[in-house]
Amino acid sequence: MKMVNKVLATVMGASLLLVAGVTQAESTYGYQANGTGDVSATAKLKVKVTIPKLILLRVGTAGATVDELEFSGSPDVTTITSLTDGDSGAADWDGSAPTFGDTAAQSVNAFAWTNATGATLSCSTAEDAALTGLSPASISVAKTAGSLDHPGTDTGCSGSNTTITPNTLMTATWDYSIAGTTLLGANAGVYQQTTTYTATTL
Repeated sequence: MKMVNKVLATVMGASLLLVAGVTQAESTYGYQANGTGDVSATAKLKVKVTIPKLILLRVGTAGATVDELEFSGSPDVTTITSLTDGDSGAADWDGSAPTFGDTAAQSVNAFAWTNATGATLSCSTAEDAALTGLSPASISVAKTAGSLDHPGTDTGCSGSNTTITPNTLMTATWDYSIAGTTLLGANAGVYQQTTTYTATTL
């Protein structure tokens, strides 16, 4: 009966250890009946750490709202000092072709972080409202600060993907602009596009 009780106690103790989630090390012994010589015992313990894979990306302001950059072309017509809405405004036009100046750059801040190796940043652009003379390649993007390169030199995203360094906060200021010569070659109207940036891990 005592032996049965010992067995039950052993089984119950092992069960409690499993339920409690306790990790047990290996158990061995060294023995020498005559009490002489060296004896030893070894025990091994394995430690396993699992770290979740995480990647973060922000372009523009925080939150779910998509930032919108709005550019307006400004034609320069020789001898006409100002242009106002309306019909048949008086103009002392000398017959020279108008020009357009480059748009002022508009800045967007970008942030990326990951703990995975081989992560990259890419982008793709869809035209929401097309216009002859303008395309995603018409919108130039230049990095003016930080370490996170834009994927390509324009929103056509034709450049190589940007590498995101693991365990390092990467930031940047990207300046978006349109050249005056591009505006001069575009038809009148409203052009609109949406660029999607994607950070991907391996």
